[in-house]
Formats: sequence, C-alpha cells, structure tokens
Amino acid sequence: MTLSGARGRVLDEKQRASASEILDAAAKAFSQRGYAATSIDDVADVLGCTKGRIYHYFRTKGDLFIGIHRQSVEWALEAVAPVAEQADLEAAQRLREMVRRHAMHLMEKADYMRPAQHHAEMNLASEGRDKREAVQQIFELRRQFEAYFTDVMTAGIAAGQFRDADPNVLVKAVLGTTNWMSVWFRAGGPTDTPAERERIAEELAEYAMRGVLA
Repeated sequence: MTLSGARGRVLDEKQRASASEILDAAAKAFSQRGYAATSIDDVADVLGCTKGRIYHYFRTKGDLFIGIHRQSVEWALEAVAPVAEQADLEAAQRLREMVRRHAMHLMEKADYMRPAQHHAEMNLASEGRDKREAVQQIFELRRQFEAYFTDVMTAGIAAGQFRDADPNVLVKAVLGTTNWMSVWFRAGGPTDTPAERERIAEELAEYAMRGVLA
C-alpha cells in the first residue's frame, strides 16, 4: 500500500499502520463534512490525537485528501484485476464478477470512496507541483482501472456476447451506475448487513449485464 503524502519516506510496519490510521480518520472526516469544511483539527478529533501526529506524516490537508484518493483507486484495482486477467473465463462472466466486486469494494470502503468521487475538490487539494504530480499518478491508476473494463467489454463485443456498441460508452455507463453508490449507500445503517451488501452487489451486476448483453 502506498501512503501518498507521508513525506516521501520509506515507512516501517509500525509507521505504516500509524499513517493508515490517520488516513482512515481523514476519510471519515472528509466523508462526513466534505473537503472544504474539514480541517486538520477535525481529523485529529476523529482520531483522538494531536495535530502533531498528523503533521508527522502528512504536511497538509491536501496530502491527506490525495492519499485517500490514491488508496481508494489502489483498492479498486486490487478488487477487479484478478478477475479481469482471468483469461479462461468468458467476457460476460468476467464483467459480471468485476461489477460485483467493485460494488462490494465501494460498500466495504465507503468512507474512502465517497471523498474519492469528489473530483472537483481534487483541484483544491492539488495545489503545488508535488501534489500535481501525485494527482497525475492517481489519474493514471484510474485509467488502468477503466482499461480493465474496456478490454473485457471489447472482448465481449468481439465474441458476440455484448451488443455492438462503443465499448467506452458502455463502460462509462456501467461504472457511472456503480460509482453512484458513493452518494446513496450508507455503511452502518439499520439494514446494512453482509447479506444485504451481497444482494445489492448482485443486483447491480445483473443490471449492468442487462444493459450490455447482445
């Protein structure tokens, strides 16, 4: 796991755990308040520590926000890559499972994924040359993530499993529908159970497939 913004140091296991706890607290704070309304003090309050501990790893609020974005994309890649690269499965099988896994990831990492969908706020967090470079790396990871879906969609169209359409448009429709969960899903609600999450993920996967099957 890369902890973007952790002062560019190589962290040992204990330090990585501490930095991860800070990102967890920041993700929760940003998820509840949004970027502009969240301060380092708010993050410290969530974590129950002093600001000094946060500044030991992250120089600015922007570093925290960028770190959350990068972690969320890295987790998303980890969720779908094993299935996307499983060449012995048909494209339709891969796409269904990729959507299901992505939906589960969105629910399991809801605090991270909600801030990660606020693309406009990334501009506020990315002031400074170093931050711009970090943001470009995040965009590259996003392109890799979307490319997995595009490659599978293209293969399915070529095999006649998916309808003959622009694979890029189909992928954006599928991901747009799934990513919208960051707006309406609330972890820890009265109906939020493992079984309910599985049901939601299966429903989204079924919906996505009905939109692309030939």
